[in-house]
Amino acid sequence: MRILLADDQPILRMGLMTLLRQIGKHVVFHEADTHAEVLSVAATHSPHIAVMDLSLAGVFTFDLIRHLKKHAPDTHVLIVSMQDEMFYAERALKAGARGYAMKNWSSQTLLQAVDAVAQGKVWFSEQFRTRVIEKMMTGGDVTAQGLAALSDRELMVFKMIGEGLKKSDIARRLNLSPNTVETYRSHIKHKLGVETGAELSRFAFLQRQEEQWSPNFPTTV
Repeated sequence: MRILLADDQPILRMGLMTLLRQIGKHVVFHEADTHAEVLSVAATHSPHIAVMDLSLAGVFTFDLIRHLKKHAPDTHVLIVSMQDEMFYAERALKAGARGYAMKNWSSQTLLQAVDAVAQGKVWFSEQFRTRVIEKMMTGGDVTAQGLAALSDRELMVFKMIGEGLKKSDIARRLNLSPNTVETYRSHIKHKLGVETGAELSRFAFLQRQEEQWSPNFPTTV
């Protein structure tokens, strides 16, 4: 089995590698810490599974997942992140990921997730599966209200605002012009129903704090 580990923190890649060696002797690991490296490894080595963090170098991997699905369809994507599954897994699923796991889950659960996705199966927690089924039954839509109404790029800008980054910093990190970032900020304010930049900054900061302090543990799958 060829496994691509994509995380911008080497110590976390090492930890995952140590854990995943339990799968068996015939496992080959490839590492990447940027979007470009992920695409290069996928093109060169055709890994069976890409175990990826939700963001690399501070930028969401949703577009990267879409690219892999299109150009490396045999590489299945499992997101392993500290970010709340109940908020981000649906976006990852829509982008083409086949699974989502939290880094604070048990080793056993992470191994189950990797094994399932490597075999082409879909793996999410029972809690998330129940939520998706309930939304289907009620005709719910992720674009209905609040933060779920933001596009992937708008959500990325929102998170960076919550981190306290200035418009110029966000523009540089996302390789955008400051005017484009300001346009995103305007769209975000409209969708969230806030009027001023100060309100937006406060909302983004509070949301970041809530995500950091809200534990999410899996139920039996």
